[in-house]
Amino acid sequence: MTVLEEVLSANNAYAEAFGDKSELALPPARGFAILTCMDARLDPAKYAGLSEGDAHVIRNAGGRASDDAIRSLVISYKLLGTKEWFVIHHTNCGMEFFTDEVIRGLLGNSLETAALGEAGF
Repeated sequence: MTVLEEVLSANNAYAEAFGDKSELALPPARGFAILTCMDARLDPAKYAGLSEGDAHVIRNAGGRASDDAIRSLVISYKLLGTKEWFVIHHTNCGMEFFTDEVIRGLLGNSLETAALGEAGF
């Protein structure tokens, strides 16, 4: 089974068992949001004791308050009624091991610039 097939199968099982959770209100029931790292070793639901509908969880590399993360937090607060935010970092974060300059170099050496020519992009 491919990873895609595994994910689709898990999603089908999750959707079938969702039941009454489909009636949960849009605002988070516990009234808070978490901004945390995208590190796959972290499970915010487990370390914060969350169930579906409890809180907003915003994840990005390093758990940084980037423009997109701040946008999500503002929507959470102004439109959906959260009253508290937690910014949660962790030890051994991969973001500790490189700089923006390293990433620029990696991208610069591995990406081609798109250009519109007679043959298209």
